[in-house]
Amino acid sequence: MKFTLSTLILGLSFLLKFSLTANASSNFKMESCQMEKGEKIVVGCTTDCGRFNVWGLVKAARKMGYRIKLQNLYSENQTPDYSQVDAILIPGGIDIDPKYYIDKITPELQAETKRLDYLVNYTEEGKVRDPFEYNLLKSYFNATDAASLHTPVLGICRGMQMLTVSQGIPLYVDIKEELGIKNRRYTLDRIRITKDDSLIKSLQRRTMFRGVELHHQGLRLDYYNERKDQWPQLEVTAISNGNTIAEVIEFSNRPVLGVQFHPEYTFGRTRRSTFSWLLNRACIKRKMMKTVSKEL
Repeated sequence: MKFTLSTLILGLSFLLKFSLTANASSNFKMESCQMEKGEKIVVGCTTDCGRFNVWGLVKAARKMGYRIKLQNLYSENQTPDYSQVDAILIPGGIDIDPKYYIDKITPELQAETKRLDYLVNYTEEGKVRDPFEYNLLKSYFNATDAASLHTPVLGICRGMQMLTVSQGIPLYVDIKEELGIKNRRYTLDRIRITKDDSLIKSLQRRTMFRGVELHHQGLRLDYYNERKDQWPQLEVTAISNGNTIAEVIEFSNRPVLGVQFHPEYTFGRTRRSTFSWLLNRACIKRKMMKTVSKEL
């Protein structure tokens, strides 16, 4: 293959263009994107995707005219590799070990977190998922190549919490113990969107909606609010339970969406729009990278 200086310059210009686009966009909303005949969107889950997530993705793909392939990204004793997928899904699941954020918080909060350690549900699943998902996200957020900048990530429940922890933001160890409200066990909570120009508002097309909840931990909202200048790339855009629980986080520099509620258990627009967004952004990523490949 003949390689010239002009080809190199053109390729670099495409990469620069896409990098600037990612950094300039504030919410990575859905755009028109059609797949070519025979193409499949590959969605990588950080563990077993789960029956209801598969159902939600398949239904959304069918409605959008997409074909999809799902795969488990987990590989024991191997550096996390997401280079062969178009999108990443971090499903819900068990508690996250506080050791992944305790060294990044104040001494007072460290002491409180250790005091509440008996409320953390340590499991074998957590021992597997914690290091894999944490390292995958650290690799993802540190990468600056065009493919990484445009790979969409959806974190559900624990997935949103792992997104939070990957940024150095701590969690509530137990909502009931620390906030004085019931832990969210198969509740249908009223969620309020707090920012009009947000991704979640563009998906929901309303200010209030309901979401199925199944968690007893969550982003430590008071800690985040007091120090939010430390994370200019991240914003909480929806809350519930009297402004005490963060329900949605969005990133300004990448197509990343974290939702504390479970869209796979929630019917209607909430489920459909959440999974449709992930697939749409995956389609956009594929189109962009194919354009770069053709021009190089």
